[in-house]
This record gives sequence, C-alpha cells and structure tokens, in this order.
Amino acid sequence: MWTYLAILISLSVIVLVFARRLVLHYRKRPSDDPVKVAVENTNAPEEPEAVNVSRKDKDRTEALCKKGVNLIKVGKEEDAIKCFVQALALNELHNETQHRLAVLYLKKQMYGAAAALFKRLVESSEDPVYYSHLGLALYKQSNLEEAKSAYQKAVELDPKRAARFVSLAQVYRAMGQLEHSLIALDKALEIEKENMDFLLLLASIQVELKNNKEALVVLEKILEINPENKDAASMLKDLKKLAS
Repeated sequence: MWTYLAILISLSVIVLVFARRLVLHYRKRPSDDPVKVAVENTNAPEEPEAVNVSRKDKDRTEALCKKGVNLIKVGKEEDAIKCFVQALALNELHNETQHRLAVLYLKKQMYGAAAALFKRLVESSEDPVYYSHLGLALYKQSNLEEAKSAYQKAVELDPKRAARFVSLAQVYRAMGQLEHSLIALDKALEIEKENMDFLLLLASIQVELKNNKEALVVLEKILEINPENKDAASMLKDLKKLAS
C-alpha cells in the first residue's frame, strides 16, 4: 500500500512542477503572440526556472537520497521509494533522486511513473542514459512512437553502446518496420560482431522478412562460432526443412 501512496505523491509532485511552469510562463508573457514566442524560443532558449529551495531543504534532500541508496543496497526498496519521494517533496528537481526513483519504478514495472520522471530528467539534461531508460519505460507501455524517438536520441548522443541499437531495433520490429530494424541491428553488430543474442535476433528478423538464405548464413555463422548453440541449431533445422 505504501508503494502506491508513494507513486501518488511523486506523481503529484510532477504535476505540481508542470503546473507551476505553466503559470509562470503566462505570467511572464501575458500578451505575447504564440508564433513569435515559438520563434524566439528557437533562437534563444529560456533559462531554466529557478527553484526556491532553502539550504536546509537541500541538505535534507541529499541526506534522504543517500539514505535511499543505502536502503537499496540492503534490499529495502520499498523504504527507499519512501525516502526518494520525501526528498522530491523537498526539492522536486533533484536529478539524482529523480533518476534513482525512476529506475526503481522501472524495476517494479511501474512504467507510467518511471516515464513521467524520465521525461522530466531529459528536460534538464541530454543524458543518453535518461533517454535510453525513457525509451524502455515507453516501450513497456506500448507507446512505440515515443519509445522510438527516445532510443533514436540515445544512440544519437552516444553511438558506442550496442545494446541501445538493439533496443531501437526491437522497437522498429514491434512497429512492423523490419527494414529499419535490420539497419539498427547492423549498427549493433558493427560494435559487437560476435554477440550471439544479436546474431540470433538478426536471423529471426531475416526469417520474418522471408530472407531465408540470409538467415541461413547468419545461423551458420553462429554455429561456426559456437557449435553448441541450441537455438541456432533448431532454427537452422527448421529452415532447412522449409527449403527441402
């Protein structure tokens, strides 16, 4: 029960932040034309809104965040959630607390709450980790279009992580965009050429595209690297039956 209360409180904090920003925006620009505002923001982005947090509350936020981290280490994740929620009630834009709470929500399959926090985080920092986690939270909610955009941003910011290209490939696959899925998967295999999981996924997508010859080549490569790979052997056997 405490977990659901914690989610409700944290989401309330998020709503409060966005509501406050909206009110401040219209107070600052009561007579601005919306088109002009959009053009001005493109050329000169506004400074982030200052948050009035006392030194005492900042210190308490840090202490609660550290306490939450220590609770996670000893397996007390429910108590950690309470600490993080309390910390955000004091300092709603504390990045580390938001991130740790969002990751906990992902782990507990609370994808809506996780996505809401990661959306706030990418507003304050273009960190590929935030975008990657946001993509996962959105994918788990079947919000494929936004998940695709998040993963595309993650690989744009950091193109060295093969797993992110694979995640993007899986999103494309779920959207039925198999050719795009192959392109993303090829990027992953440029980084990790002999990753068995990636190669099996490549073979599966080639089968879905009815590219059986290409799939055979991939499966034979897998078995050349690892003759004991049962999944590849099973797929190869099935494909050879279809070919005969």
